[in-house]
Amino acid sequence: MTLWFHSTILATSLAATVAVGLASAAIYADTPMKAAAKADRMPVAASTDTTYLIFETRNEGSSVFTRVPVTN
Repeated sequence: MTLWFHSTILATSLAATVAVGLASAAIYADTPMKAAAKADRMPVAASTDTTYLIFETRNEGSSVFTRVPVTN
């Protein structure tokens, strides 16, 4: 019984690790996918002293994020 229980835990952990690895690889693959390409992602703001608001526009099957600087 103990061997069966530990084997089940090991198999589940292995399956989860493979699934996460495949999902991570799919982000960087050149195949058609739902995730945005790496170059299309929103860049990190270069200046840390500027405050930004991020607006999300949702359409069926996509979301567009727009970052706008806040003027004080």
